[in-house]
Amino acid sequence: MKIKTAVLPGLTALVGLACLSTANAGTRAWAGRAEAWSTTQDAAGGGGQQAGAAKQPGWKSREEYDAFQAMANDKDPHKRIELAEAFVTKYANSDFKDQAYQVEMGSYQQLGQSDKAMDAAHKAVEANPDNIAALNYLSFAFPFVFEAKASDKDSKLAQTETDAKRGLEALQKLKKPDNVPEDQFNQQVKVLRANFNGALGFVALQRKGYAAAITSLKAAQEDNPNDPYIAYRLGLAYEYSSPPDFDNAIWYLARADDLAKAAKSPDAPGIDKFFDQVYVSRHGSDQGKSDVLTQAATSLSPPAGFKVPPAEKHKPTGNQVVDAFYAMEDSLKVGGDQAQQAFQQLKGQPFAAVGQVDSVEKGSDAGTYLVRIDITNESKSKDGVYDIELKDTQPDAKNLAKGDLVRFDGTIAAHALTPSFYLALDGKINPDDLAAAGEKHKKPPPKKAPVRRRPAHGAAR
Repeated sequence: MKIKTAVLPGLTALVGLACLSTANAGTRAWAGRAEAWSTTQDAAGGGGQQAGAAKQPGWKSREEYDAFQAMANDKDPHKRIELAEAFVTKYANSDFKDQAYQVEMGSYQQLGQSDKAMDAAHKAVEANPDNIAALNYLSFAFPFVFEAKASDKDSKLAQTETDAKRGLEALQKLKKPDNVPEDQFNQQVKVLRANFNGALGFVALQRKGYAAAITSLKAAQEDNPNDPYIAYRLGLAYEYSSPPDFDNAIWYLARADDLAKAAKSPDAPGIDKFFDQVYVSRHGSDQGKSDVLTQAATSLSPPAGFKVPPAEKHKPTGNQVVDAFYAMEDSLKVGGDQAQQAFQQLKGQPFAAVGQVDSVEKGSDAGTYLVRIDITNESKSKDGVYDIELKDTQPDAKNLAKGDLVRFDGTIAAHALTPSFYLALDGKINPDDLAAAGEKHKKPPPKKAPVRRRPAHGAAR
């Protein structure tokens, strides 16, 4: 099953506000230090570093310093970008090259151009692997721009893992400035550490390393307990574990639901819908859901003994195919070793039925289509919920549309429990049904404009 962890649109603004403020703060701090170094170097004739002392960044000329100041202090983000590019070109060996890219990063994010902001952040890290502001931006922003179907997704996940680990290492070496209160410094460290651990958790989640994801995301939650996206991904990690941990999954999804609503996040409706589907799929109804939401709103983790009872087994309907489907669902939703053993017996077994098309989309493998089909009354009555996901290689499967009645057969290849139960089959649709769908949805040829004949010479007009 596909893991929808990029969540929903609307997060770019949140990313931008958080990281732009960090980048700008870093720029101001460097500018202040630059002024002090400039004064010292002017007084000492440009040298004077004590033997054995750690090398400090330094200006190579007054011209370099003035160019940096002009860039950092310009109010126009477009102009700052232009000046930053000019600075790194002219002063390619500057000790402040990473800071120029950091200014560029913040400027692009201010303009809403996250892809270019991330490019600038990567350049800042290339210039200085310990640039925490750039590492923070890359770690925080990545989950919201990641594309699971991109051809380079694996390399991008690897890069983000490297960035986040580097960020944690750099954080260990970070010294508190003398003019910053201890509690303020510690709080900022927590925010940064949560972003780095959150990125590591996201990477592990995408790689289906659920145990590692839980470890990193819990560490992130300890530092930032009110982030709905950390709680949401933690819920996903428990839900997709093998076997699934339904109780922890429901708890953290409920907490994410509450936190997103409290923050008035634009993603709150989507998180709420997902939580509802998972809860009802596990419990069989929404009874007790509001109590779980209330509890999760006030506690970081579930209390000892927290349980969401599974749904009662389905009662016979009299339809042999539907009853067989329900029997499989009941045996697989119990979880644990019992469910794993049940699936091993079901895998590869034939399954055929008549159903109603819910949706069709191209599969990830070339020449395949995923035809989602409803065979139970429950699925037919709910939007976006289906019982069967049929992987079909017939080209005419593309002609199917929601509501089409189809006969299908295949072999059981997989199953999913989230956000609702379905069986995944490798199989095909009855060719006659595909032909009927093609005729039903055939587009009429475009109407030709009527030809206007010119009246004969001398005819009455």
